[in-house]
Amino acid sequence: MLKKVLLTLLILTMLITGNGFNNVLAEENQQEETMYLEVMQNDVRVRTGPSTSYEILTINGENQYYLEDVLYKVIGKQTNEKNELWYNVINIINNVEYQTWVREDFVLLHYYELDAVFEAHLESEGFPEEYRDYLRFLHTKYPNWIFKAFHTNIVFADILAAQSVLGKSLISGSNLALRSTQPGAYDPSTGQYIALDGYSWYQANPATIAYYMDPRNFLNEQDIFQFSKLSFNENERPECIQQILDGTFMAGEVQVDANTSKSYATIFYEAGQYAQVSPIYLAVKARNEQGVTGSAAVDGRTFEYNGVVYSGIYNFYNIHAYSGPDNWKYGLVYAATPGSYGRPWNSIEKSIKGGALWIADGYISDGQDTLYYQKFNCVNGAYWHQYATNIRAAFSEGRMMYSNYLLANILDQELTFSIPIYLEMPEKTALPTEVVYPEVEEEVPNEEHYTGDLILDLDLQNDSGYLTGFEIGATYQQMLDRIALMNTGVNIRIERNDEEKPKDALIATGDTLIIIDDAGESTYTVIIKGDIDGDGIIGTLDYLLYRKALLNTYEMNNLEIKAAEINGEKEISTLGYLHLRKYLLGTGNIEQ
Repeated sequence: MLKKVLLTLLILTMLITGNGFNNVLAEENQQEETMYLEVMQNDVRVRTGPSTSYEILTINGENQYYLEDVLYKVIGKQTNEKNELWYNVINIINNVEYQTWVREDFVLLHYYELDAVFEAHLESEGFPEEYRDYLRFLHTKYPNWIFKAFHTNIVFADILAAQSVLGKSLISGSNLALRSTQPGAYDPSTGQYIALDGYSWYQANPATIAYYMDPRNFLNEQDIFQFSKLSFNENERPECIQQILDGTFMAGEVQVDANTSKSYATIFYEAGQYAQVSPIYLAVKARNEQGVTGSAAVDGRTFEYNGVVYSGIYNFYNIHAYSGPDNWKYGLVYAATPGSYGRPWNSIEKSIKGGALWIADGYISDGQDTLYYQKFNCVNGAYWHQYATNIRAAFSEGRMMYSNYLLANILDQELTFSIPIYLEMPEKTALPTEVVYPEVEEEVPNEEHYTGDLILDLDLQNDSGYLTGFEIGATYQQMLDRIALMNTGVNIRIERNDEEKPKDALIATGDTLIIIDDAGESTYTVIIKGDIDGDGIIGTLDYLLYRKALLNTYEMNNLEIKAAEINGEKEISTLGYLHLRKYLLGTGNIEQ
């Protein structure tokens, strides 16, 4: 016998009366109702139609069930031939939207009477109507929650273009539809995607970026936590934080001196109190950055970078660990450098507490005081001052925060959520489900066109042994393929630190290009204008290095200066800095 399962049905309608709502399900003339289902148990099977004769929804061979603590929107209802009433509900599974069905006898009706004070609040905040239904539901369940609208005054398409700049929004996983096929992200000649960070992070499809950037997709009980304000909350005690850390390398204690040990949970609580930042947020941030088992950034290992040996250094939040194959080294070099925020971070406690203050000063006090604003900086219009390139960062960290508020039984307290609103928002956004490959134009080489002077044939410029004119985002293999088409007998080898680069690596400032022909070998140094840090990508770190050099707080070496000579500038200048900024915002180009 099928166990009867309790679901909560919340009914919202645009009809407001002094007597509240009647039983609208019993009234045939109520056509404008908006309804939601909330499941209290996890064993309700998902049907593909309004009858038990329809199949159970299966994905990868597994039956699907409605989940507890998830809000399901009802988009219709139907009475079948057995006179059973079924509700048609939207069910999002693995980021794919399904229309599913549940029977009336699994539903307990709850009637919602509009709260005049809350309605006035929604109106005064200027929330669009498509936001309000979801916020009404959350207000009914959590009346202490406060929802604030942040009017960005930014056109949605403009910030989407800025977030779609190569290297700014990355995604991992095997779902190819979520990846971009734009130049520099995908090589149509080989059919290969180009990893832009490590070996598994790829440029996200603009539709993927739009989905994760659209607040309307996340106005439910768990996902709304990416919009929660991150100020210190004394109710987030160490025992609450421990829920986040159990099952990870941070589950136990740390020896802070010869006579004292503390739990990681206590250290995160003290760090939050010290920096006036949510300690649950700090623990979630560290777990998201370091994973369950930890990484090179938190085990104190010995490593070498630019001829210097480091050991016993920690960076729990991966601060300054910019994108690239050695990003963890960049972060640890910063952590090892004496300076602000208690550096060097030569202990676990110093890293967690000093890093918390860095986050507070650099992000939270600057207005980026939610997970969302740290990933999508719509606060000050800069777009570039963002904590992570992972497009799912705010989404996944928000869910972890929700889970631990739920486990700690502190969801009923007063929490404030700042929710962004853009201008000219699309009707809806959705994750792409199909890969659209760019068309490949077949090149027919004309041997008579090529001179045998490879620099000339590749449209490169030689300035006293420094070569410019390379395509941004081009790989070593792409250049080899292009030279093979020429069929002139001239070849190349690209090296980095006296070793040949991997064929799928990006060509970058500081690479050595060796041209091999009948006369022997000629050696040149590669310069990519704007690629100051030498990772083959023009990104945030390049911008920061340029800014520091302009402020005389960083001295560039000769290679970096060559890469910083942007759009005709022959020295580090304000104009070159602005050219780089415009490129990162997607409003300008950098000539090579």
